[in-house]
Amino acid sequence: MTLAMLRQVWRESRWLMLGCSLVLFIFCWIRVWLVGRIDMSRFQGILEILRPEFENFSPVDFEQALTYPGRVAFTFTEPMVVFMIVIWGIARGSDAVSGPLGRGTMEMMLSQPVSRFRYMLCKNIITFAGALAIAASAWAGMACSIETTSVKRENQPIKMQIPLVKIEVAIPFTRDANAPQRMPLSDFVDKEDMLASALDLMALGIFFGGFTTLMSAWDQYRWRTIAIATGFLIAQLLLRVMSLSIEDMAWLKYTTIFSLYEPEVLVSYAVHQRGAEWSFWFHPTPETWKLGGLAYISILSGGGLAGFGLATWIFCRRDLPAPV
Repeated sequence: MTLAMLRQVWRESRWLMLGCSLVLFIFCWIRVWLVGRIDMSRFQGILEILRPEFENFSPVDFEQALTYPGRVAFTFTEPMVVFMIVIWGIARGSDAVSGPLGRGTMEMMLSQPVSRFRYMLCKNIITFAGALAIAASAWAGMACSIETTSVKRENQPIKMQIPLVKIEVAIPFTRDANAPQRMPLSDFVDKEDMLASALDLMALGIFFGGFTTLMSAWDQYRWRTIAIATGFLIAQLLLRVMSLSIEDMAWLKYTTIFSLYEPEVLVSYAVHQRGAEWSFWFHPTPETWKLGGLAYISILSGGGLAGFGLATWIFCRRDLPAPV
């Protein structure tokens, strides 16, 4: 009966899952391709003027943001990417309990030989699997684009080797005619550096899936569950913006879950502090420590799984209202 329930939940959610996955695969491919088409060195002088404003709103260094890995990493922070994973979490979470109650199909479902625990387990497994599939599609789109995109390279100056010390020195105002015009983006960006960020995206989807399932477990109307989850999302985004933009309100970063969704930071760790993206914490200097990428992913995923567990506990003990 559990397999039959899983198939039923899969049939209900497959088009949303496939649609979100396909959209993110194509979007990430195009976004990374655009990174390869724009040579940021030409705009560096202009961007230097905006350095203070940029550093107020970004958790990574200005120099990191101008590199190819840094610019590719910002794909994960695009509103399209964030909203696709959040839409999946809210849509599936709200359909766990309040959705069938509102449609009047819950009694018919529970009249089958399946316990409430197994019913919620099937719903949660598909929500979890969907978040994993959508995040994997985003990473796959980026990986395919990294492997197939080439970047334009400015003419390099002729280099001269100094005898004895064997050091190459660029000669100013010269151009090496034999230097390649375009180079593969994969020479500058390692697609495996994006894996931790993709898992952080999955963790964000699990968190919103768990939170919305928890709201759905005690609610009767799906529209109200979606409204609560959407309001929570907007509030969290506002807290994130205020914590970054107003120096006196930097403490607000401890009140928003988006402080744990920083894929560009995880890529920066992968590039500059190899291994930090897969650790719970690390010491950038002997006197300081920072959360590693595994802490970001674990805390977000743990919050979502706690929401799934609490929602199951509430649903198993709840007196369901009669269908209207």
